[in-house]
Amino acid sequence: MAAAGLGFVVFGPRAARAAPAGRVVLNYWEKWTGQEGSAMQRVVNAFNQSQDRIWVQYFSMSPIDQKAMISIAGGDPPDLLGLWNFSIPAFSQAGAIEPLEEMASLWGAEIERTFAERYGDDDGFVLRAERYKAPVWKLQAPPGRGGGRLWGVVNTCNTLGLVYDRRAVREAGMDPDAPPRTIEELDEFAERLTTFREGGSRAGEIDRIGFIHREPGWWNWIWGHFFGGELFDRDRGVITADTPANVRGYEWVQSYPERYGLGRLVSLSSGFGTYNSAQQPLLAGKVASALHGAFIGNLIRTFDQNFELGAAPFPVDASVYDPERPIGLLESDLLVIPRGCPHPREAFEFLCFTQRQWSTEQLAIGHAKPAPLARVSAGFEAAHPNPRIDVFNRIAGSERAFGKPETVVWPQYEGEFNAVMDPLWKGERSARAIVEGVQRTMDRHLSAANARRARRDGGDA
Repeated sequence: MAAAGLGFVVFGPRAARAAPAGRVVLNYWEKWTGQEGSAMQRVVNAFNQSQDRIWVQYFSMSPIDQKAMISIAGGDPPDLLGLWNFSIPAFSQAGAIEPLEEMASLWGAEIERTFAERYGDDDGFVLRAERYKAPVWKLQAPPGRGGGRLWGVVNTCNTLGLVYDRRAVREAGMDPDAPPRTIEELDEFAERLTTFREGGSRAGEIDRIGFIHREPGWWNWIWGHFFGGELFDRDRGVITADTPANVRGYEWVQSYPERYGLGRLVSLSSGFGTYNSAQQPLLAGKVASALHGAFIGNLIRTFDQNFELGAAPFPVDASVYDPERPIGLLESDLLVIPRGCPHPREAFEFLCFTQRQWSTEQLAIGHAKPAPLARVSAGFEAAHPNPRIDVFNRIAGSERAFGKPETVVWPQYEGEFNAVMDPLWKGERSARAIVEGVQRTMDRHLSAANARRARRDGGDA
């Protein structure tokens, strides 16, 4: 493969089949293995079998972003590359990926005719903005400082909401079809769902927690958004960690160990099983509700098909509540074409194939995620492993869906929030002091990144 000389270890969902003679071979680097890799391999197989000119070879690797940057800088890139939407600022500013508008202008009409003849597609060229949920399209072509250029296309997208155990909610005397809408309601919901050992006394150890911010603990940077906060002002290009809304979010996080007792929460969480198992805390009955993605449907399908999953948009502060415009994280995986790829025309055709209705829904079902397109086909929700995928689809289409900040210093930003969660949880400093510390650190990181870019090309980060 392209970068074997660099010592990269690559592998696929299954052994790669040799390409038939006479085909243009495309090397496609991705980050998915397991169920997710197999779902993408099915799309690759369908494309390979649908025509006799191009053959796509799927390779999975980690860490894909670092290896991709090395291969592109060395002039030996793959033809296609799977990234995350938060990777786009760094890759686009480094000139490592190709904007797709020129390719669409050169080859779009031809590919549209080909697809119409080959598959019977009748909804026009696949890369039209109106085919996508509006927030999803913005992940592909970020406005403002991103210039609105189309840097990649969404392979899959994911949203986060409140997931909960419907059976536990019923047993606690609440209506599982009336989940909490505000932070205040969530606090009460969590209180009623929390159970204790030793005869049920509140003085005893916690047997099940109604809600806990650190399960699964993958989005430590997120909590201010549910109070109306944001972490980055894209138009001005500045860090906004220490706004009042963000401070309120982390004061709320800090209130849970104060309310339930740090020692008891630590004791409870020490018994949590691993994510990809029947002992995952929600499935095992140790946690009654959590912030989570639609992909938890794959766990239920694999480990406990009798689990009664509930889902709703994550509750927000009453001051920003609007039932028609839920607030929730929207993130995506993107397929991009690296700068200097060996076969740009063929790579662009496969990229367009992944955006057909059939392809996007195959991946969404295989990954247990929402659909990126504005409409879904008949039967999509019935075939989906998450019985509440309608909730996650609605969040993905909300104008208040938010993504990870579009800044080249995002990896450091996320790392800062991960680093401060322990001291915040333990009450070592106030939430305000901790968030203000994140602001100061990230101001320095962004200033350094701006200086590096200014030295390179006179721009900013």
